[in-house]
Amino acid sequence: MNPPSKLVLLVEDDLLLQQALEKFLGIHGFTVVTVTTANEALAVIRESALAAAIVDLNLPQGNGRDVVAAVPQPVPVIIFSGVPKQAAGIDKTRPNTRLFAKPYSLMLLV
Repeated sequence: MNPPSKLVLLVEDDLLLQQALEKFLGIHGFTVVTVTTANEALAVIRESALAAAIVDLNLPQGNGRDVVAAVPQPVPVIIFSGVPKQAAGIDKTRPNTRLFAKPYSLMLLV
């Protein structure tokens, strides 16, 4: 039997935040695939068996909500947003989704 995937998709266009999150998740044993656009994220989702996805809603080349909707169930999704109203109701339409408003604690992420 194969061990469960520890591959996390990180969709964040703020490069400083992306680097910090990637390092933090790596320290906690996750392999992280980082992308900066919605189109790149959708390609990774089609090609990878993810353990989780972390998605910023404000993205170039597409919409973060589309990325969230494309992540297969039951893969958990964490949404980061500086504008929590953008994520309103998404946790009801896509189970296993949680919103963290920016700024947030990295310890909550793990």
